[in-house]
Amino acid sequence: MSRSTSETVWFITGSSTGFGLCLVEQLLAMGYKVCGTLRKPELLENLRGQYPDSLITPQVDVTKPEQTRAAVEETVAKWGRIDVLANNAGYGQGGMIEDTPIEEVRAVFETNVFGALETIRAVLPTMRNQHSGVILNVSSIVGLVAYRGSGFYAATKHALEGMSESLSIEVAPWGIKVIAVEPGPFRTDFAGRSYKWPSKRMPEYEALYEVAFGIYEKMNGNQAGDPVRAVKLMIEAAESPEPPLRLPMGQFAYEEIDLYIEALNADREKWKDRLLATDYPVH
Repeated sequence: MSRSTSETVWFITGSSTGFGLCLVEQLLAMGYKVCGTLRKPELLENLRGQYPDSLITPQVDVTKPEQTRAAVEETVAKWGRIDVLANNAGYGQGGMIEDTPIEEVRAVFETNVFGALETIRAVLPTMRNQHSGVILNVSSIVGLVAYRGSGFYAATKHALEGMSESLSIEVAPWGIKVIAVEPGPFRTDFAGRSYKWPSKRMPEYEALYEVAFGIYEKMNGNQAGDPVRAVKLMIEAAESPEPPLRLPMGQFAYEEIDLYIEALNADREKWKDRLLATDYPVH
């Protein structure tokens, strides 16, 4: 982006904790203008007091599109534009594919997928009119690689990855860039408060749940990833004239992608002759 820092406007969802809060804090310290949406605006009252001219905090539940649209309108009315959307609102939903209650599956899709989609749709008219903008969709390494007990959270992030890839092509004529951010484990509250487990569980899977609980308990508060360094990289990518479509962050994510590619190619090569034989014969 060619605009100065003080003229650049960020719109961030899920600003109360984790990457969202860290982004808000870093951006304000650097001189950006920020709309930080969250369900409980009082949580950012101190920051509003410190940055009364640079921060607005509309109350938004991303599963309520009318609240998202109102926040976009408020932002444009105040500053005239939106340069970067950080689609950060979301939460983790653990559970096995067979036993997680379907209403809990639908709920995580409403927030992580449809909430993100409605926010993108609310912001895009402004970005198209500007002929510029960056959309940061905060995905996860599980947007590429799924693990036991994470299937539904992974499915929401796979959906976000697919949307990001298509969107990057569709909005390119207006100079709009799209970045799918793919963090591995970072030291936010994600493995604790922001990760939900099913309200009902089948006893047949109890051994797998015990393993999963142990992994998350051990990981919570001990993740290798530094959230401040992560959001600084997000800001750098958003400011880049040629940002990457995918931004995996942390050594774990980087190495897991290598393993994923190796496994994908191993299956493909093992079945190569039979895969290719499914085409019509060439005469």
